[in-house]
Amino acid sequence: MILYNASSSYYSMIARYALFEAELPFENRLMDIHLRKEQLSSWYLAINPKMTVPSLVNGKEILIDSQDILKYIATLKGPQWLDSDKEAGLQVQQIVYAHYNITIERLTFAKALISLPPLRLIVPHMLQKIIRKLEKELRASENKEALSAKIALNTQRLAFFTEGDLRDKLEFEKKSIQLFLDKLPSPHEFLVGNQLSSADIVTVVLLGRLQMIGEYELVQSAELIAWFNRMQARPAYKKADIWTHFQPWRILFKC
Repeated sequence: MILYNASSSYYSMIARYALFEAELPFENRLMDIHLRKEQLSSWYLAINPKMTVPSLVNGKEILIDSQDILKYIATLKGPQWLDSDKEAGLQVQQIVYAHYNITIERLTFAKALISLPPLRLIVPHMLQKIIRKLEKELRASENKEALSAKIALNTQRLAFFTEGDLRDKLEFEKKSIQLFLDKLPSPHEFLVGNQLSSADIVTVVLLGRLQMIGEYELVQSAELIAWFNRMQARPAYKKADIWTHFQPWRILFKC
């Protein structure tokens, strides 16, 4: 298996962490999505028409969304993960579904742009540059649908970062996080019962992101904090490179 991913990418962290917890062998193919923008290259477009990371390639099977990758890994693990349990598996699915309704990108960038005012100029400029590049490529592209979708996505991102009050938007995203956290079960050995599941994977990465952006105080449950501390001590967590603080030098040097 080959995992195309970026070290700083939230959804890449989910895929990496799931693979390491599952103890499945894979090639960790790191991509430069910030400077070289490898995700926009023609060779990667052939793998993932959405031009996003992560993507998992296993022979002829190609998965281009972290949620699908997570489900695929859970299926490979079968009864070793709680996802396969008839009753508890439903609760796991509900947690995973609720997690993917959170707009992590908006939370992360809204906090970053508020905390670092120069980014309010840099990020829109970068998005405008990407949009122009994609529009230029669109004319001669054989995959106009994929490029048009990517242009539309980046146009939406640009509007989010430049229109309206960012502080109001950040508060809205924080409320959605708080709602998710408030609905989580009180953890046992793992988040749901005494067996690892996809719910552990997504919630660990979410709490890591809250630490990174300085919003960990949203986590108010002592049981959840204790569970997170236990999960951080596991070998898979350490291997998965889950960012709990911003590391701009690693973005510059693609590592």
